[in-house]
Amino acid sequence: MASFSVLQATLLLALLSLSTYQTEVLAKFHPLAPASLRISFNSALQRLYLQWTVQNFPHHQELKMIFPIEISRIRTSNIIWVGNYSTTVKWNHVIHWGWESELPLECATHFVRIKSIVDDARFPELSSRSEWSSWNEVRAQNPLEPNALLVFPKKKLVEEGANVTICSIFGSNLKDIFCKLEDEQIHGEQLDSHTLTFQLSNVPFIRIQGTNFYCIDNSTDIHNGTVLSVSKVLEEPKNFSCETRDFKTLSCTWNPGVDTGLAWSMQPSQTYILFESFSGEKKYCEHEKLCNWKISQELQETYNFTLVAKNLLRNRSVNSLFNLTHRVHPLAPYNVKLENIEATQARLTWKVLSHGNRYSFLCQVELEGEEKVIQQSNVSIKENGEVVFNELVPDTEYKARIRCAGADHFWKWSEWKHQKFSTPQAAPSEAPAVWGTVRTQNSSCIVNLFWKPLSKRHTNGKILNYNVITESLDKPVRVTLHSTSGLANGMKLTLDQCAYQINVTANNSAGQSPASIIVISGDSEKEGAEEEIIQGTKDGFFVSWKLLSGDNIIGYVVDWCARLQDQFCDLQWKNIGPNTTSTVISSDAFRPGIQYDFRVYGISTERVASLIGKKTGYYQELDDSVCKYNIKNPEQKTFVVKNLQPESSYNFLVTSYTRIGEGPNGPFRTVDTPDELAYTLVQIILPMTLGVLLIISVCYWKSQWVKEKCYPDIPDPNKSSILSLIKYKENPHLTIMNVKDCIPDALEVINEPESSKAQGMGTEKPFLAGSELTKPTYRYLLQKEHSGPGPWICFENFTYNQSASDTGLCGHVPAPSKDLQWQLGLLTQPDNLLNVLERNYTKPLGEIPVGEASLNYVSQLASPLCGDKDRISNNLTIPEPCSDYKMQMAFPPGPVSPVPSEEHSLSSVVLLGQAEHYH
Repeated sequence: MASFSVLQATLLLALLSLSTYQTEVLAKFHPLAPASLRISFNSALQRLYLQWTVQNFPHHQELKMIFPIEISRIRTSNIIWVGNYSTTVKWNHVIHWGWESELPLECATHFVRIKSIVDDARFPELSSRSEWSSWNEVRAQNPLEPNALLVFPKKKLVEEGANVTICSIFGSNLKDIFCKLEDEQIHGEQLDSHTLTFQLSNVPFIRIQGTNFYCIDNSTDIHNGTVLSVSKVLEEPKNFSCETRDFKTLSCTWNPGVDTGLAWSMQPSQTYILFESFSGEKKYCEHEKLCNWKISQELQETYNFTLVAKNLLRNRSVNSLFNLTHRVHPLAPYNVKLENIEATQARLTWKVLSHGNRYSFLCQVELEGEEKVIQQSNVSIKENGEVVFNELVPDTEYKARIRCAGADHFWKWSEWKHQKFSTPQAAPSEAPAVWGTVRTQNSSCIVNLFWKPLSKRHTNGKILNYNVITESLDKPVRVTLHSTSGLANGMKLTLDQCAYQINVTANNSAGQSPASIIVISGDSEKEGAEEEIIQGTKDGFFVSWKLLSGDNIIGYVVDWCARLQDQFCDLQWKNIGPNTTSTVISSDAFRPGIQYDFRVYGISTERVASLIGKKTGYYQELDDSVCKYNIKNPEQKTFVVKNLQPESSYNFLVTSYTRIGEGPNGPFRTVDTPDELAYTLVQIILPMTLGVLLIISVCYWKSQWVKEKCYPDIPDPNKSSILSLIKYKENPHLTIMNVKDCIPDALEVINEPESSKAQGMGTEKPFLAGSELTKPTYRYLLQKEHSGPGPWICFENFTYNQSASDTGLCGHVPAPSKDLQWQLGLLTQPDNLLNVLERNYTKPLGEIPVGEASLNYVSQLASPLCGDKDRISNNLTIPEPCSDYKMQMAFPPGPVSPVPSEEHSLSSVVLLGQAEHYH
């Protein structure tokens, strides 16, 4: 033991001596300075990579050192970044360090220098600083041609919302540069004489193909650009959880969020890595939402998972720590079976997938009937489960379903497992409710039996038929069986007497129901009870009666029926307990305005019904819904009821009455009124039809009136006798119309200015207000070609033949005229016209030049003169071209005859102007 202590002390002294020696040796070293500095760059990542060694570093030593670094841009004096890099340096160790520039490295020249500081507490005496190394230049872009234009960075990958610096480098010949981000112009800063920089803040995501940035020189149209690959921001996985369904595999799921993938493989979609810290294992997930992890055979109970999402720009991660037994999501139960199915119960069995006896399940079982849950139970099991359903209804379809979850630590329910089954039929469990009416006919008893269908809960299967057994009370041996369909709800029986017991049973394939018994006695028809009037409400009819004394009363029955119906009405009834004296009768069949009759019977222990009360009343009396009309004439056999509603049903009853009161009520008669549409159509169509006929008649009458007033028939001039032809003495062949023989209703007065003489024949100008008028202008009708020596007559009517005047057969020669305003209102009567002509046109006819006299006869109404035909010259010739009912008067083509003698009045000559019309 002593020798060991001596050895230990000797070793400590040796180490202390060695440490002292090393310190003294290191103290004599030169300062530790960086050496062999080398710089490289990556343009795509915009990073500078530095590597260097430390000169004069002692052999086999380790020192903690700090390396201050300075980076300049464009010139060494423009320092843009200063920082320190701390690390532990070993002998013969190469040190690496990197720096990322916000400006693309091609945009400017960079300079880097470095120095070292020993910062090791073990050697405080060595805490010294070296001198700065010389500046190292980094140039990522060669000099440009005079017309070159470049934009950096190329294919830059950034996240949405990031800040990006872009530069444009241009040659010496390019002076006017502008740049745009998509369609928006961006203003930059001058970095040097040939470089512009652009700071883009919060870069938006526009499309997966990227965002365009380009520059153009206005003077030369030289352009260049770059595409910014803007990625959506990688999101942290959401809803990350893991669970097992079979104790063999853990299934981990999550919501990945937005896909950060871009086009052209600039950035693929994010990838996911699942790492488990307790086992130290990891797995690259094949899907973006799901990753499966195999559970070890040792059944590791606790897991700590880390899910890492990563892309080219960043990583995101989430954690989940859990116990395996707390994350069990069972599979759906299997081998689900219904066993021992009876009419009222059944047994359900199933299995679940488990891991031995170490885990328990809680299973939820539900039974559905008629689409609703009627039974529910929870069962705790290890692997096999069982439950019994009771109180089932025979002949009913059910659906059982089951699901399971962890019993100790609930995580999730399994899926439902369904199983359908049906219970078999059983005999009806309840006797049908039976009632009836009895009436006597020809010493026989007519019984109308009614029964109500059993509810599904009591039929226990399909009712096949009803059996009715009649047993005579006087002769018990006389028993008769009657059977009817299972769909029937009644039966009519004709009995030889009114003392019978009637049993009614319902039957299905499993058996028959208990019997319903009703006893008919002759005394039951002695209806001496008085009728009482009651009033119905919205809740129904309140019916009351006196309690019968005695112990033989087992209950009461109230039946009712609408009074308007006969003995075959839809009889309804209600069974009442023995100690009750009133009830409210309600039914969906009750209708307002309908009178209902109620009868109350007491039922004895012998099943005999005795009438104890009669009630009658309306369910709900409407305003004027029940009307009474008194017909005072006993001989009247008809009556009209007015103001009925369409599409409605009315019930009519006619009864006689005297001073004492009304007679008995007979059956009602129902009358249905037709719909209102047909009546409305009759009311609309009939007046419309009459109106249309009236309009047609008026229009026809008015059309005749309008035609007579505005478009009268014009007589044939060849048959007209309106002209009185007079021969002049000097010229026996000249014929002139006599004005007195005409009764015109319109004359056309022709008045043409002197300037119109130059116009062609047949040309007429309208009257101008304020124009100077000269002498009246006459129309002289000439025959274009005339072969006969005698005169001719040409009637002119422009209304019916305009083309005749256009042919030129009847020429119009204009002449000067005077103002004709004095003609207003003077041409309404032939005498006035004659006076006007005699007062104003006294110039002899012989002084009128050839072609200046004319007449237009407009009106065709005339008073025929007898003997006119005889006064027409025999050698009067009517030219063929004017015989188309156009020309009405003409003078011979030669010069006008001399003025007639005094005995011939000028009144036989009519001279009319053309510029004005008077009617």
